[in-house]
Amino acid sequence: MRVVIHAGMHKTGSSAIQQHFFRRAGDDMVYAPWNEGNHCGLFILLFQDPALQPQYHGFLHRGPAFAERLPAMREEWSARLRQAMDRAGGRTVVLSAEDISLPMYRDAARAMRDFFAEWTDSIDVVAYARSPRSFAVSVFQQLVKDGLHRLQPEELWPHYRARFEMLDQVFGADRVTLRPYDRAALAGGDIVHDFAAFVGVDPGGQVARDVNATLSAEATALLFAQRKLGDNLPSGFPGALAANQAFVDRLSTLGRSRFDFADALWQPVMARHAEDLAWIEARMGRPLADRPAPDAIPIASEDDLLRLAHDSRHLVEGALRDLIARPEAPTLQDTVRAVDQLRKLSH
Repeated sequence: MRVVIHAGMHKTGSSAIQQHFFRRAGDDMVYAPWNEGNHCGLFILLFQDPALQPQYHGFLHRGPAFAERLPAMREEWSARLRQAMDRAGGRTVVLSAEDISLPMYRDAARAMRDFFAEWTDSIDVVAYARSPRSFAVSVFQQLVKDGLHRLQPEELWPHYRARFEMLDQVFGADRVTLRPYDRAALAGGDIVHDFAAFVGVDPGGQVARDVNATLSAEATALLFAQRKLGDNLPSGFPGALAANQAFVDRLSTLGRSRFDFADALWQPVMARHAEDLAWIEARMGRPLADRPAPDAIPIASEDDLLRLAHDSRHLVEGALRDLIARPEAPTLQDTVRAVDQLRKLSH
C-alpha cells in the first residue's frame, strides 16, 4: 500500500484536485472518506490536539454546539478512515489538505504520519510551490473576498522554508516532492493531470479548469472599496456566508483587466525575503519565475485601488440594471430590492 498526501500549498489549484478526485470513479485508488473533497477539516478533526480544534478557522464560525460534537465526530471519522485503510489492499490512498503545509500544524502532521504508518511505510508527500508575486496577488484577492480592507504586501509573502522544511523534517526530505505551480512545467498542462501522474493513475473523466476563478482588476478594486468604505461582509443572519459568496460571484463577472502589484510595491518585499526565495529554489533545483502579469493594471497603493474602483462605477451600474431587468418574470421581492437600490442611490 502507498499513501499520497497532497499538502498544498494554498493558491496552487488544490480545489481543482480535490473536486476532481472526490468525484472520480474507479477502483485503482482510494480517496480518503470525508464529506467533501477538501480534507482540511478531516486533517484537523483527526490529528490536531482536541483542545485546539474549536479554534480552527473552519470550525470556529459554526458555534459552540458544533464544538461540542467534535469528540463524537472525531471517533466516527477515525473509524471511517481506518475502515478505508483496511479495505484499500494494495491500492494508493490519497488525502488532500492545504493546511498540512502550515507550520502551526506540525504536531498534527506528525500525528497523521504515525496514523498512516500503522498500514505502510510508503508515505509520499507532494506539494506545489507558486512564485511569490502571483501567490501574493491571489492571496490578497482571496482575503478581500473574506473581508480584508487593507493592503500590506509584507503579510502576503508565502514563507517557503517555514512551510516546506517542516514537511521535510516530519516525513523525510526523500519522501517530500515539491513541484512548481507553473502550467508550462505541469504534466498535461494542468494541476489535475500533474497530480494524477504523481499518484500513478489516469485522471479519468473531464478535468475542469479554473475552479476558483480570479477576480479582474476592476472587480478587485470594487470589492476592496466596498470592504473598506461600505458595509463589508453580510453578517448576523442565517445564510450570510452564502449571501457573501453570491455577491462575490456577481462581482467576478465584471471587468476584463488583470490585477497585479506594481514593482514599486512588490520589489521591496522581494528584497527582504531574498534568502527565503533562494532556499525554495535550491530545494526544488529550479527558479520560481516571478514575473509581472502581462497587460495587468499595476496597483501600488490603497489609493490606486480606490481610484480604480471609482473609475469602474459604470460596471456596477450595468450590473444593477441587469439585476433589475432580469429576462425572467420578476417577483415582488425583486421589485422591492430594485426600489431599495433606488433608495440607496438617491442620497
